[in-house]
Amino acid sequence: MLLVSLAAVAEVPAGPAQADGLLPAYGTDVRVGDLRQQFDRSGNAGPKTLSDRTWTFNPALDISETYDSAVLLPGSRGADYITRITPIFAGTVDSQRLKGALNYAPSYNFYALHGAESGLTHNLNTNATATLVQDLLFANVSGFAATQPLLGAGGPISGPTGGTSGRVNEVQSTNFSAGPYIQKRFGDLATVNAGYTVSRTTTTSLAPKSSLSSPAGSSPAGSSPAGSSPARSVLAGAVGNFSSQQEQGSVTTGPDFGRINGSLAAMATQYDGAGVYRGAHSETYTAAGGYAITRMVTATASVGHETIIYGPGGPKPIDGVTWSGGVVLTPNADSTITAKYGHQQGSTSFSFDGSYAVTQRLRLLARYSQGVGTSLQNLQNALANTTTGPGGFAVDQTTGAPVQLGNLLTQQPGVYRTTIASVSAVYLLDRDSVSLDWSNSQRLLLSGGSGVGFGSGSTMTASGRWQHMLSEALTASATLQYSIRSFPGFRGDSETATGSITITYLLSETVSTNLLVSHAETKGQTFGLPPVRDLAVVGLHKAF
Repeated sequence: MLLVSLAAVAEVPAGPAQADGLLPAYGTDVRVGDLRQQFDRSGNAGPKTLSDRTWTFNPALDISETYDSAVLLPGSRGADYITRITPIFAGTVDSQRLKGALNYAPSYNFYALHGAESGLTHNLNTNATATLVQDLLFANVSGFAATQPLLGAGGPISGPTGGTSGRVNEVQSTNFSAGPYIQKRFGDLATVNAGYTVSRTTTTSLAPKSSLSSPAGSSPAGSSPAGSSPARSVLAGAVGNFSSQQEQGSVTTGPDFGRINGSLAAMATQYDGAGVYRGAHSETYTAAGGYAITRMVTATASVGHETIIYGPGGPKPIDGVTWSGGVVLTPNADSTITAKYGHQQGSTSFSFDGSYAVTQRLRLLARYSQGVGTSLQNLQNALANTTTGPGGFAVDQTTGAPVQLGNLLTQQPGVYRTTIASVSAVYLLDRDSVSLDWSNSQRLLLSGGSGVGFGSGSTMTASGRWQHMLSEALTASATLQYSIRSFPGFRGDSETATGSITITYLLSETVSTNLLVSHAETKGQTFGLPPVRDLAVVGLHKAF
């Protein structure tokens, strides 16, 4: 989204001020909270050794063999055996001058029966903050790379194979940003932030060159996988890139003001790219405040002005006053609930972000947000609000919840108003964890599609996951997922049901093996994805 800010009215972030709007356009929040060391294990972080070093380096190697019954091929589908070799370079640094984390995992995918599909993909999540002048001047660098589905997921959303169904359905997304910022605290009176960030965001197709003229896809009247016009336009429109420059500054009150907290913030962003990015820019100015009615209840309010302008083919400019009112609840030390209602980005809406620990074993999470932007802008904005967590997962800077940066609504061109709602529940036992998730995404095309892509659409997903530790070495999990996708102009909805079982066994402290079996069925409009897809994956992980 064109970055629009309502300044935070609580504690000051440990970095440059990012877009923290009333209605932030985040990626899909997985909302599963901190399941003890689960994310370390699933991210193959490897065993931790006691050390007084300020840095760690945990290299590893993953090798897997996959049987995929329905790989998307140029103009057809077919079964294949895929060998994946993935070296993992993971490490952290935590010194007085430098703090950061690295997780880079390039993967070479060798297709035994369809050699043209073979190729290299990149997965990266890294960030580092350097202290240039103590308590004053800092510099931040971050990088992200991942493969995402072009037409939507065709199988399990996560796991060794992802949900892409093959390279015809894959795009490689990357984002790199860097910049200095000043953060100066004047005792308990106030804190001043000012910074400059330059970013580069790109999306490129990983489909073999032979498929660029006739990719798998579907037509409004049916679901043929062979080279139809909508799928070609999706492939043509999904690739893109832009650069951005952002300047921001804020002043936030400190403890001297007692129950009252407030801030003044300004942010300007300029874009450089083709189409809607050419000459695009935004400016926001915001005054925000809060009053602690009790220790658990804080009332908040804000007022400001925003200007959002896109380039050729974009929606009409947004220029006007912004406002909001809301409440922040902290029922206990492990729970925070924020609810707001206001006008931003040209619309009036409600927003909600809550994490409530009912007991030590049961946590409820929910989020509702709305924002304006392109797919690439939404990715950039989501990255600005996440950091690198255990095992290389992207996690929310505020809540620590893992964030899934892809979505079921495909990678599309154009400017959209995107509304995301999600509700989750996580229940932990001594040897089990159970999670239930529901999410709904609606995307309204404002303009800028240039006649390509699917346009407006919506998706609803419900899933459940049960993980059980059979022993200290053996863990099993089962996942069921059901989703409905709909795009105006296409005949019928798409209904997909997926079930998968994963087993992980620790052979030693540094070696583990895993098995995944899944079955997915899609009814109605397939949008080029396979109606039936079976996966079987056997993998070996070695930590060094």
